[in-house]
Amino acid sequence: MKKIIIFLIFNAVMIVSLQSQSVTNYTCKLDNGITVRMEQCWNHVWVSQAYEALKAGEPSVALSTRTLGELASNSSFKLYSSDKEVKVQGTKPGTYTMKVTSKLTGKPGTLSFDIINVTVKPQSKTTVSVVLYDYQISIDEAAGSQNGQSVFSSKIERYKGNTEQNPTCGVPTLYAPGKHDTPVTPAELKGKNGKIKPGSYDVLLTLGAPGRVQKIWLENFVMKPDVSYAITANLNAGVVEYAGVNRDVKAIHMYPAGTADKQKGAAAPDKTLEVMKCEGVGATAPCPPGTYDVLLNLGSRYEWRKGIVVKTGSRVQVK
Repeated sequence: MKKIIIFLIFNAVMIVSLQSQSVTNYTCKLDNGITVRMEQCWNHVWVSQAYEALKAGEPSVALSTRTLGELASNSSFKLYSSDKEVKVQGTKPGTYTMKVTSKLTGKPGTLSFDIINVTVKPQSKTTVSVVLYDYQISIDEAAGSQNGQSVFSSKIERYKGNTEQNPTCGVPTLYAPGKHDTPVTPAELKGKNGKIKPGSYDVLLTLGAPGRVQKIWLENFVMKPDVSYAITANLNAGVVEYAGVNRDVKAIHMYPAGTADKQKGAAAPDKTLEVMKCEGVGATAPCPPGTYDVLLNLGSRYEWRKGIVVKTGSRVQVK
């Protein structure tokens, strides 16, 4: 029996930057009014800025964005100083806030956030580079006779086209808007499928292990009568599996790259640094993109596998 335990080291929108930029007001909103909010998920924003000589006619500030997997496109930005918009052509030296908006590629909507401490230097062009990693939310609607009820279902994809088979992963729970203490009892619920009285709800999809869960909130979800809603959350993750010949492997433990070299003495697990753990021979687990040191549990001893690169939409074999 496979057992996957996720140790979450990323809070919602964890920021990494050497230039002291930070991201605020991170908001994901669908055009149908649903606000997507994550708790203890893997979503991540990387920000950096670089400088080059400013050429005649060039704007003083530019934005370069890249997304990992299926998420957003067509990013644009506006520059602000003291809550007032300023032109990017001929911007005076100083520190600014960049307000970024990207078009979602799942259900129509926008992803927006503010980057603070964007610095403009004299006679220089500032290029702000952003890498986005988040879960893509898609909601397919279909009208049909349901005796006046609303029908809902959910599916979790490790990455596009690779469905998570765990039947408990992503089971929907519905709440009255803004009231998350007691869930609403649906008219029918079988696994990830259910029927409920039409209305407005906050829908929760829960992933991970007890005590270390990820929560995907779809707030202000309006469900209409005789309409079916198929919710898909694409984690945009990679998949890690042990593919060696040693049948003594009991589990694989994922750690940030460089952990193995820093550890003194014999290889051993360290729960304070562990990103995630996957137990069982031949077990596989979704994993956020990045570079990891993998610790193999051989029962009586442990062995490191260093520098394992996990990419969105790919399967990585550890041997």
